[in-house]
Amino acid sequence: MISQEESLQDVAATDIMSLIIDVHTIMMLTAPNITGMQEAKLRLLGILEMTGLQSMTELCNQMFISKPYMTRLVDSLVSEGSVERQPDVKDRRVINISMTDEGREYLRNMLKGLRNHMISFLSGFSSSDLETICNASAEIHATFSKNPSISNQGTWSFYTSLNQNKSE
Repeated sequence: MISQEESLQDVAATDIMSLIIDVHTIMMLTAPNITGMQEAKLRLLGILEMTGLQSMTELCNQMFISKPYMTRLVDSLVSEGSVERQPDVKDRRVINISMTDEGREYLRNMLKGLRNHMISFLSGFSSSDLETICNASAEIHATFSKNPSISNQGTWSFYTSLNQNKSE
């Protein structure tokens, strides 16, 4: 017999997965010109903004992508000046990746563009619907922040600082 807590965990997990798919669908509808490579760059830069220096292996694990694809992705970002490769001081076999100021600017511009697309998408909703979305989102963020493993909100802090400086 499944306990009520296990059942709630199952429902919550299903709901979160559904939200992820919904948000991804909305992003594809609002910004259809974003390629898979651009999306991967955005994810990688977001991880680096949130966590700082990461090894190639750590990035592969966090993004669920293969090392050959990560190498291609990092090569592209290095050629654009968005990230740098750095040898690990403890293990010469390990290559760490760090974000440059150009990478932060690229991330900032991508997030601003996506936000503008999202605003356009949201223009079709009523004030009541928008209020529901805002309240639900705030509640989800507050609830997730109770988990100590989600203590680093670097990307979120970076993104919310963009909203405070909208007029830039």
